[in-house]
Amino acid sequence: MAEKLNKAAVYRAAKPKDKDYTINDGGGLILLVKSSGVKLWRFIYRFSGKQNRLGFGAYPDITLENARRKAGESRTQIANGIDPSATKKTGQASHTS
Repeated sequence: MAEKLNKAAVYRAAKPKDKDYTINDGGGLILLVKSSGVKLWRFIYRFSGKQNRLGFGAYPDITLENARRKAGESRTQIANGIDPSATKKTGQASHTS
């Protein structure tokens, strides 16, 4: 998998514009740059024939390395037949109970 982003690209290229836009890192990992200047890591994947989106958090709280690690963990779950969104939701539910 080709990783297209590096730290310098995130700092330089990810500037707010009039509209929201994405920067693709490859393998389903994207950086969503909002017009307000907020940068959010997203992982886009297909599970059971449906496209899904999983949020990893805001940059710089979640670094490029952490986002790639989380995307890799999610890819492993998909390969094992587990939906990463469902795993995240059950994890959040157990923390709030």
